[in-house]
Amino acid sequence: MADLRSATPDDVVGLRSLGEAVLPATYDPIDPALSALILDEWWAVDRLAEQVERLPHVVAEAGGEIVGMANLGRRGDREVMWKLYVHPQHQGSGLGARLLAATEDLVEGDALWLEHVAGNDQAAGFYARHGFAEVERVANPPYPDDVWMRKALR
Repeated sequence: MADLRSATPDDVVGLRSLGEAVLPATYDPIDPALSALILDEWWAVDRLAEQVERLPHVVAEAGGEIVGMANLGRRGDREVMWKLYVHPQHQGSGLGARLLAATEDLVEGDALWLEHVAGNDQAAGFYARHGFAEVERVANPPYPDDVWMRKALR
């Protein structure tokens, strides 16, 4: 079973490795160009280092490797979980639900927001099963729409 803990700057390389495992598996079936863009822009080591310093991150570690992660940030007045990813070999183990619960515990307000890419049916189903409802879709040409979901807390 994976242990959950707060991320540190020392986790950046492990987070990048997680991204290299999970992003192609998640996004290549939807749009391989989007997969490459996300990995290059949002999972670059320097970008991850900045994010870990600025935002709360929860990582799941098993066997000395990071096998899952989630983070929390803001967009205006929304508290947003920008990332929740579980290594493909650990999906279905309940780890995603544990990471989500740990992230919800960090929320100061009464709602948690997130966005996922249209066509990511696995994510949409997971979030719906955990109390999130779709609120809006935002066009993101030339890529699939961004789907915003919200869950009321407390």
